[in-house]
Amino acid sequence: MKTLKHRFLVGLSVSMAVLGVFFAVLISMNLRDQLITDTEHKASLVLSQVEAMQAYVREVLRPIMYERLPADEFVLEAMSTSFVTRKVMSDLNGRDDQFRYRRVAVGARNPDYEADPFEQTIMARFAADPQLTRLEEITRRDDEEVFVAARPVRFEASCLHCHGDPAEAPKALLTRYGDTRGFWRHDGELVGLDMVAMPVAGALGQIKGKTIGFLSLFALGMGAFYLTLQVFFDRLVVVNLRRVTEVLRRYFPKEAGEAPKTTTDEGEIEEIYTGIDVLASRLKEARENIEDHAQNLERKVAERTLDLAREADERRSDVSLFVELLSILNLSQTRSELLAAALPRIAGRFGAETAAYECEFSNGGSIAWPAGTAPLPPPADWRRLVAEGELRLTKQAALIPVRTTDVSRGLLRLYFPVAGPGPDPEAADLYRAIGQQLGIALENLDAINSLLAQNTLLGSIFDGISDPLALIDSTSGIILANEPARELVRALCDQPPLPGQMPRLPARLLGDPPPEATPDTAATGDEPVFATVALDDGRSFAVTRYPLASPAGQSRRFVVYARENTTERRMLEQMRQAEKLVAVGKLAAGLAHEINNPLGVIACYAELLRQSLVDPQALDDLAVIERHATMAKKVLRDLLDFARPRPAKPGPCDLAALAASLARIFEVQGQSRRVGLCVNVPADLPLAKADATALEQVLSNLLLNALDAVAPDTGRITLAAAASADGEHLSLTVSDNGPGIPPADRPHIFDPFFTTKDAGRGSGLGLAVAYGLMRDMGGAIDVATDGGAIFTLTLPACVGPCQEETP
Repeated sequence: MKTLKHRFLVGLSVSMAVLGVFFAVLISMNLRDQLITDTEHKASLVLSQVEAMQAYVREVLRPIMYERLPADEFVLEAMSTSFVTRKVMSDLNGRDDQFRYRRVAVGARNPDYEADPFEQTIMARFAADPQLTRLEEITRRDDEEVFVAARPVRFEASCLHCHGDPAEAPKALLTRYGDTRGFWRHDGELVGLDMVAMPVAGALGQIKGKTIGFLSLFALGMGAFYLTLQVFFDRLVVVNLRRVTEVLRRYFPKEAGEAPKTTTDEGEIEEIYTGIDVLASRLKEARENIEDHAQNLERKVAERTLDLAREADERRSDVSLFVELLSILNLSQTRSELLAAALPRIAGRFGAETAAYECEFSNGGSIAWPAGTAPLPPPADWRRLVAEGELRLTKQAALIPVRTTDVSRGLLRLYFPVAGPGPDPEAADLYRAIGQQLGIALENLDAINSLLAQNTLLGSIFDGISDPLALIDSTSGIILANEPARELVRALCDQPPLPGQMPRLPARLLGDPPPEATPDTAATGDEPVFATVALDDGRSFAVTRYPLASPAGQSRRFVVYARENTTERRMLEQMRQAEKLVAVGKLAAGLAHEINNPLGVIACYAELLRQSLVDPQALDDLAVIERHATMAKKVLRDLLDFARPRPAKPGPCDLAALAASLARIFEVQGQSRRVGLCVNVPADLPLAKADATALEQVLSNLLLNALDAVAPDTGRITLAAAASADGEHLSLTVSDNGPGIPPADRPHIFDPFFTTKDAGRGSGLGLAVAYGLMRDMGGAIDVATDGGAIFTLTLPACVGPCQEETP
């Protein structure tokens, strides 16, 4: 039993020692990983600070310095990102023991910052992998273990001012560094790196000390555990060994034999060995079978490894050939050129006698090599082969589906000589790869055709925009315009452009520039310019001119968009007129109330004086007072009618009857003034939804104004009416052949108290009252001048319940 105990304790000690070493290594690795993580965070903070500092110099300091310094001046200490970051992070670094920052380059302008071999090795790794943007690792440098974090430095377009052509560089740089180093760089070039090195030797030493301390404590614990185990081993192990011996005798009596007279520790172990020997003999055969199978498996794996190595060599040569084929495909411009160049190369690679491509689009179509030969017809199920991506290799042909990831394009067929070996089944993957790459090349051609179609579609959309839209240069020359813009230009241009001359957008369509604008700023401003342009024909447009960015040295271009807002402008004018009438109406109501009472007193006392006066001269003077008081009362009555109009009735109103009635009334006045009055109102005109009394007042004012405007003998007034095409509106027109309304007076004719008549002949309230009455009836009144004044009244037609009220 001493042998068993010793083996057990020794084995247990070795196992615990291995376990202790394992945990020590695990702790050491964990502490090392934690150190790396903390160091990575610190290095990331330093590099982030470097990036922020460089962005500040590049985006804030450098533009400000360029604005304030002369063109050839360059302040290195404030405008160079490399100088500032080196100065702050390296020269002024007060924590050099914690990190060391270097910004280096190959062919650096300052030789002090030329990359050393270690840094060039890191740059080579960035150059080999353009996708690599950050490198972080623990390595040895100058016999010191350090953590290195580096990122590549690539030139941007803004850097080439100082690192491109020396002739364009600031003179301050040339004076300081010369014109040989640090120039002739290009955009995107990898020229250097930003590197932060943090010493980690001390931290790694601490980790090593902690690991050794853990092993010491673990060894002390193992000693205590070893002593305790010896005490309990006999009680726990010996009793169980005897029980195992009894079990073996009970189940394996022949193999166990007779029980010995004296039982020793070694005898119990022998009995256990004897009992287990039966199981071992039965397991031996199974183990031999497993070993034999393992030996065969190893031999098969070795053979397969050799086959794979040979196949890898073949694939490398195939890839080289495939790259050459791909470059030929990329040089083709059309589908026919691509296939004509690809088919002979593919056929030559595989030793095919003829080759053909069957297109799945556009109802088929094929191309064959050699040119002029008629290829064999494709199999009946070739479309299924393409759709399912199935490669079919027969004795004399290889049918290769040409497709991309999700699009089927056609079938590539290779035909081999009858006496030849035919297609190689082991090259199936290469066949599929060629089919896929050919499909990608065809897809690229289709993408180019799609771009051309999109360009045509955008041109159609541009021409289909209903509002005028044009692209012009800085001299208003039209580069591109849609049909509405061309029609507008043709309508506004006095004469067409000369042959070969670029048409120009009329200046009046662009609107007047702001007062502070100069010709230079007007042509080079970066903000959109908005203007409202009124044309001679009464239309108005909201014109917006959008400047486009252009390269230096090229003419500035603009997009001009014009939207007709004639209706909106008229509605705004009507709203302003309505607001003006409301304000004046309130004022008129107050004035009428305050003046009416004194006029009443004057009229009353004038009447009393008439009864007591007998002197003719005094009676004539009194008549003058009464006449002017009456005129003042009439003005007050107009003011009250303007301020408190009567509610308009909803209708109906017979415009034909109303026009006939007014014609009879004003015919006498027209005859007395030798003015002709013509009425043109259809008898079947629908009823209008309007107050007949209010409409009569409006028309009377307009007819009276027309009588005052026309000249005797030659004057002519026309009253006409008509219905709209949809029958929902009616229009009344009062026109004359007088002098018309001057353009300067047209915006004010509906203003209260505005009149062009002589003093005493008009109060200036007639048209204002007419405007208010038309607004209350839901209509509108417009004015125009065409051989005289033309007033147009628009009213809604009377339909539905309004018709039912007709007596």
